[in-house]
Parts: sequence; C-alpha cells; structure tokens
Amino acid sequence: MEPLVELKAATKVYSRGATTLTALAGLSLAIPEGEFVAVVGPSGSGKSTLLHLCGALDRPTSGEVRIAGRSLGELDDDGLTRLRRDTIAFVFQFFNLLPTLSARENVELPALLAGRVEREVRADAARLLDEVGVGARRDHKPDELSGGELQRTAVARALIMRPRLLLADEPTGNLDSKTGDEILRLLRDVCASRGASVVMVTHDPKMAARADRVVSLKDGRLVGDVHNVKENAS
Repeated sequence: MEPLVELKAATKVYSRGATTLTALAGLSLAIPEGEFVAVVGPSGSGKSTLLHLCGALDRPTSGEVRIAGRSLGELDDDGLTRLRRDTIAFVFQFFNLLPTLSARENVELPALLAGRVEREVRADAARLLDEVGVGARRDHKPDELSGGELQRTAVARALIMRPRLLLADEPTGNLDSKTGDEILRLLRDVCASRGASVVMVTHDPKMAARADRVVSLKDGRLVGDVHNVKENAS
C-alpha cells in the first residue's frame, strides 16, 4: 500500500537575493495511514519546511513529495488547494481562531466555506465540540476560553473536514504540562479512532516520546527515525 505521505530525496532551497538557504537536503521519508509521527530537531533543522511540504503549502526545489497518491510537482495551484481542503488539516501553537466568532462558528467555518450543507455542518460541529470536551463552551468567543479550551476548539475545527492527515505545529507549546498532556491524548485518539495520520512538530522530548515514531532532523537532513518509542517511554 502506498504511504499517505512520501518524500523522495526532497530538497528545498530558499533564495534571498544572492544568498541561498538549503532548508531540506535530500530528505526521504514515508508516513503510512494511521501513524502518529513526532518531528524534532534544533531551530533551523528543517522542521517547519518539512511540515509545509507535508501540508502542500510549498513544493520541493528538487526530489518529490507525494500526498495521498498525488505528486505536488504535478499539481497546479488549484490542485494544491483542493488537496489541502480534501485531505489535510492544521493545528497551530497559537490556535489561530477568529476572535469575533464563537467556538462553534470557528469550527463550522471551514466546512461552510467548502460549500457543505449548513444543517449538516452545524450537527458535525456540535458533535466534534462534545467529542473534544468543550461542548458546553460552544457559544463562547476565544477571549472567554482557556488555553486548553482554545486548542481543543482548534482540533475540532481541524476535524470538521474529516482529514486523512493532521499536521500539528507545536500544539502543546503554549500550554501548561497538564493541559499539554490532555491535548496530546486527544491527538492520539484522533489517530486511533479515525485512522488519520498525525505529524507533530515539537521541542518537547516528553511529548515526542508519546508518538508512534520520532523523526529527528539536523541541518535539513534526517539523522534519526525511531519507531514505537512510546513503548519504551517511562
């Protein structure tokens, strides 16, 4: 079976005037359906660039990136947009909820913009908010929610489009350790119950150790790829 995400000798070079920066250097990586992967490494190691390529937000300079059987290099901008809409969802460190909308409205928005029937979207959003534990706060705006409630709402918003791939950029980085643990369990539940793959960038080794697999980057290269580390975590 083809992996959900596959990078084949993927290189990404950014140019700034006469200066070039190699963010990824010939990286090869395959992520199957249903796997929870943590990506770690020092600042500047290529973690964010990897997440951008996995999220079809950018194309490699050379090599190939395939997501759900589609090569990014063969898609035009509209094709990339459809791939992101139909396959991928994002969860961010700082939540990125719209401050003027309630939790429920924030969750509903992506599905409504995609043209889904409002009645069905409202029912899905209510179910998801209950599932992530903030159903009682659905009519509150972001400034009335705690950090954990904000991130739970952001996870529900990501799930409203039923993604096969969930990308999480430091999802616990703005939370205390207890709340971070709760969010990590929630992301693991997504992986287990929905068969979605989760790729999480983190600086926290304790959070990384709870993943199915830890991928380590340095200077844009793969320097570690350890499976089932959670079984050995204390």
